[in-house]
Amino acid sequence: MDITYDVLVVDGLPIAGRPTPDGHAPKWSPSSVTLISSGGKSVLVDGLLTAEDGRRMVEWIDGHDTELEAVYVTHGHGDHFFGLEPVLQRYPRARVIARPEVAAAIPGQISGPMFTEVWEPLFGDKLAGTFPSAEPCGDAYDLNGHTVEFVSAGHSDCPDTTFVHVPDLDLVVAGDIVYNNVTPYVVYTNAEKRRQWRACLDLVAERNPAHVVAGHTDPDSPHDPRHIELTRQFLLDVDDVLARGEQSLPNYEEMVRRHPDRINRGALWAGIATQTKTRDKAAQAS
Repeated sequence: MDITYDVLVVDGLPIAGRPTPDGHAPKWSPSSVTLISSGGKSVLVDGLLTAEDGRRMVEWIDGHDTELEAVYVTHGHGDHFFGLEPVLQRYPRARVIARPEVAAAIPGQISGPMFTEVWEPLFGDKLAGTFPSAEPCGDAYDLNGHTVEFVSAGHSDCPDTTFVHVPDLDLVVAGDIVYNNVTPYVVYTNAEKRRQWRACLDLVAERNPAHVVAGHTDPDSPHDPRHIELTRQFLLDVDDVLARGEQSLPNYEEMVRRHPDRINRGALWAGIATQTKTRDKAAQAS
């Protein structure tokens, strides 16, 4: 039986905050979900952010004439599953599944400081009324005779990220391990965690995929495996720029010079400013 995939990309929303030094307004990055289908059955990878995103997913899935069996969540960031309420109302038999470490991380996004201090202030009534938990799952899923692999990878832009490998499609759905022409979110990293992130990229590259879908992607950019190495180069550039000993503004300007076309400079400013402070605190403590 044939197996196919399709990708839905939604634009990032404006968010509260100060503009970048060169005047770019803060915004969320564009995000993707991937539908893997065979024989009238399908698995959705990730679930977007807002209730409106959820309604868009329902219309999109309905257009594929498929029965949604499962939603796989790649990692525990709320923008990858908060929007699932309309999807699960439309497809009540669909299970939400995740690798055990991701399933354990999801509740911390729904309640406590992460929700009240980050998600609610940023998105408020744009969020759905309820958010799903996830069942811990194994490392593979049988979709109508095709193997869908779930690979635990380690730390990328957050701890305990995973990706999806579909050998029969020569496809990797990379979650937030790979960024496609969008600024990687390095706020929650340091030099060691960026090294771990590059190790995650190694695991993706080992599959030698022909197609790589990034969790945050430029809607006009193809799902090309070259973004594995482009993400790696961005992370190496962060390390290199920080090692020059400059402060946040010149570090930001140098990253813009090296990566002028990546979407969402707000994420770049947040990341490089945070990492400059992290570097300085580490130097003072040593």
